[in-house]
Amino acid sequence: MLSRHPTSEGVVTYTRCACGRLQMRVERYGPGAVVAAGRVDAPALDRFQGRLF
Repeated sequence: MLSRHPTSEGVVTYTRCACGRLQMRVERYGPGAVVAAGRVDAPALDRFQGRLF
């Protein structure tokens, strides 16, 4: 990676590929993908009292 710059659209990154060409990539801001989630049927735990709702 040569440089990285935050912009209003996302993060712009400048790199060089194996052949030496300059590449500019934009990683856009937006909603992230869900990578993990709890079970739907699991009860919520009251984190202050340690009780189930």
